[in-house]
Amino acid sequence: MDWSIDYWEKDKIVCATTSGVMDWESHKKFSKELFSFARKRGAHKVFIDFREMEPDFNILQIDDLPKFMREECGVGPEYRIAAVYDESSPHNSEFSFFKNAAFLASINVKYFPEKEDAIAWLKLQN
Repeated sequence: MDWSIDYWEKDKIVCATTSGVMDWESHKKFSKELFSFARKRGAHKVFIDFREMEPDFNILQIDDLPKFMREECGVGPEYRIAAVYDESSPHNSEFSFFKNAAFLASINVKYFPEKEDAIAWLKLQN
């Protein structure tokens, strides 16, 4: 599992790219690092590229992820999270499940098939 995190100052967007197999512990570490990075910059727009990442966690962990994001990472409704993932991935149902769980927890996550669409959506957000 590998990731990189960058800040696009002009657009005030935190950008993260992930690759490899991401288990539950790696995902928690990544999330804490990502949202700590965003908080230090006062950024509430986050772009995540999951196209090269393969999730390796179970449905209960996915269901717990919004709670973890709120309580451990400080993510609230002020954040806008745009993500891209490989539409041909066998894990698409897991991404959909998380999107629904996040919605119920008032975490604004939207998935896109193309990076450009995700970035455009974030730029429209105030």
